[in-house]
Amino acid sequence: MVDERGDPLALGRTRRLVSPALRRALVARDRTCRWPGCDRPACWTSAHHLRHWADGGPTDKANTVLLCHPCHRRCHEGGYRMVMDDSGRITVIPPASRTGRGP
Repeated sequence: MVDERGDPLALGRTRRLVSPALRRALVARDRTCRWPGCDRPACWTSAHHLRHWADGGPTDKANTVLLCHPCHRRCHEGGYRMVMDDSGRITVIPPASRTGRGP
């Protein structure tokens, strides 16, 4: 998949960081931080892999969302996970230790 200038939007496993073209596509789609209830503007965000790159997640539009720094930290340091359904709706899954359930 490429943007209107032919820049790749699906970088797969070749790059961990999003390209400028992919960043533009994420800003157009997400507009704000995607954490439910957070409305920090896209200019305050960075790309987050829904399936972490280190775990085999690709760097593409379907696997990345924009998160502001506090929400991004919540995922990485707080153990929260995010999933996106086919309609683009985000669900946040709390860490197992906070739900009282096992893995």
